[in-house]
Amino acid sequence: MLKANNPKFNALVDKIKALNDFICKDETLGSGFRIGHSYLCTNDEVTDEWLEAVIKYEILPLLNEYWFDEPAKVEQWSKSLCGVLNG
Repeated sequence: MLKANNPKFNALVDKIKALNDFICKDETLGSGFRIGHSYLCTNDEVTDEWLEAVIKYEILPLLNEYWFDEPAKVEQWSKSLCGVLNG
């Protein structure tokens, strides 16, 4: 996080921490379904485009699998995660 030196990246990390807490408390999932740090590891520059790609192509498809029968949860977290890009 320090190397990236990107406030939007830091905001995304905070959102994923909150998401992980939510996942842990979800009776259908639990702690084994938390989002791991590897989604946020890169040797590339952390740009808005990179952040958007991580959210759009890595995290959201995973959430769609987790909550395929609960689209409101996916929508809630999609808005929350994508919101960091506007910050």
